Amino acid sequence: MAASPVGSVVSAGLDDSPTGLSPAPGKVLSPVLLCKVCGDTSSGKHYGIYACNGCSGFFKRSVRRKLIRCQAGTGLCPVDKAHRNQCQACRLKKCLQAGMNKDAPPTHRFMASLMTAETCAKLEPEDADETVDVTGGEPERAASEYQVAPYPSASPENVYETSARLLFMAVKWAKNLPVFSNLPFRDQVILLEEAWSELFLLCAIQWSMPLESCPLLAVPEPAPGKLLPAALDVQALQETLGRFKALAVDPTEFACMKAVVLFKPETRGLKDPEQVENLQDQSQVMLGQHNCSHYPGQPVRFGKLLLLLPALRFISSERVELLFFRRTIGNTPMEKLLCDMFKN
Repeated sequence: MAASPVGSVVSAGLDDSPTGLSPAPGKVLSPVLLCKVCGDTSSGKHYGIYACNGCSGFFKRSVRRKLIRCQAGTGLCPVDKAHRNQCQACRLKKCLQAGMNKDAPPTHRFMASLMTAETCAKLEPEDADETVDVTGGEPERAASEYQVAPYPSASPENVYETSARLLFMAVKWAKNLPVFSNLPFRDQVILLEEAWSELFLLCAIQWSMPLESCPLLAVPEPAPGKLLPAALDVQALQETLGRFKALAVDPTEFACMKAVVLFKPETRGLKDPEQVENLQDQSQVMLGQHNCSHYPGQPVRFGKLLLLLPALRFISSERVELLFFRRTIGNTPMEKLLCDMFKN
């Protein structure tokens, strides 16, 4: 009997991708991860590659011991789930060939750092130890002027002050990620300049989730038949916020989604796009694993969350800047504002 098309696609994908997904029409499945060394079920990325706990622990022990020669003397011993314990030298060789790197962060440590960054950049009204200068020329304002109250009024002044505070927290979140700080400095700047509007919108949506409506999006109703561009932008953002609320996106999911939009390997000018791609891969893997363990009854949740991200780019960064920051920063280039916040 000929192999089924679905089986062929899945088998072929295992050589090029860490996931084996059955592309059934209309279905988005949570990722099934395979160890790149032995083919066993992977628990995520370890030392830079998708690996099972067994090969991850083996590699950790082996790079410390510096293992002996191949027992058969050929260096060609089979390394799979059934034979991986037969020759340590060949197993280590395959680990290295698969791309294991002792300096790469284990996945669980990456997740811990994401959640630590969430805590460090949490929006608290009493957090007044930061300063935010969004004027480019005026004296710095105390952070208390930019504090985000639980239910701020929708006056224009409060909208702009709240927006500045949210952007500052988005930058602070990135700065508190060790894996981000370990990238070449120029790569950090380029990634932040590329992703700032998406990070800002994610932070704004996350902050407004408990509220009945987002104060940042409370604008006067336009005259009938006269929807101005700004009103259209606000309408699109309100619809996006509604989609996030309908899924009840949780803090861990927000953290992973922020990492996905921050680590864009296709960003032009990167010095180390491979490492950026590795970090984006890990972010998606962690999101998938979180969904599997916390939402087992929602098999398409992982896909739905990823499909929310393109909506953040429906409105260009120039339009986001005009809508939320132009009155505050005037003609100061957004790049300079981000750089000042990043160095603060």
